[in-house]
Formats: sequence, structure tokens, C-alpha cells
Amino acid sequence: MKDRASYTPEDKLDIVLAVFSKKTTIQKVAKEKGIAPTLISLWKKQAEDAMMARFQPQPKGRRKSKPEGAPVTPESSSLKNDARKAKIKAAHLEASLKETKARCARLEEQVGALVTTLGCRMVKVRTPRKGSKD
Repeated sequence: MKDRASYTPEDKLDIVLAVFSKKTTIQKVAKEKGIAPTLISLWKKQAEDAMMARFQPQPKGRRKSKPEGAPVTPESSSLKNDARKAKIKAAHLEASLKETKARCARLEEQVGALVTTLGCRMVKVRTPRKGSKD
């Protein structure tokens, strides 16, 4: 059984360019190199397809960066949009909580000042929990 011959990309390019330039035919190159004509035809077709893909019109504007290996689907972009909205909402809630805590601290200081001014004693009221028998 014959071993399969391997051809470098440079060898393939030389053969395909010879066929493209019409210097020779696929049959002549196949006979000269000892390669099946169908293999040379396959390389020629692959080269033509690659050239067509390269010269297709490209969309205008900036390219959108895509994470490698992750196809962008309508569902994934919707999830990303929801995640972005959730992050914004969380940031607003954190800011609101911080502001509320600051207001509570100021109110506690004011109540403490009032208690001191009135000469009263401050008593913490314990509220019974639900379900307890207090």
C-alpha cells in the first residue's frame, strides 16, 4: 500500500497559482507532480472560495467584539442586556441604602441630643416577633 504524500501550503500554492495563471492545465500539473487531478481541482476550488470570502463586502462601522467560542444569539444578547440592567439597579439600590443609613445615623444623633436636652432616659422598645407569645 502506498503512503500518502503530504504537501506543504507553499507547494499547494505554487500548483494552484500555475493553474490560475493558465501557464499549464490541471492535467499537465497532475501528471508532472504525480498528483490526482481531482486533488488539484479541490485545492483550486478551496482557493477560489477563500478569495471570494475575502472579497465579500464588509459591514460598515466598527466591528463588534465577540467572545471567542461563544456565538451571539438573540437569547444571549437579551440575557446580557438583563444582566446590565440588574447591575445598574443594584448600584442604585446600594446608593439608596447608604443614603438611608446616613439619614438614620443623623436622626439617632438628633434623638440623642433631644433626650439629653430634655433630661430623659432613652429606652429601647422591644417589638415582639410574629409567632412569639409575648
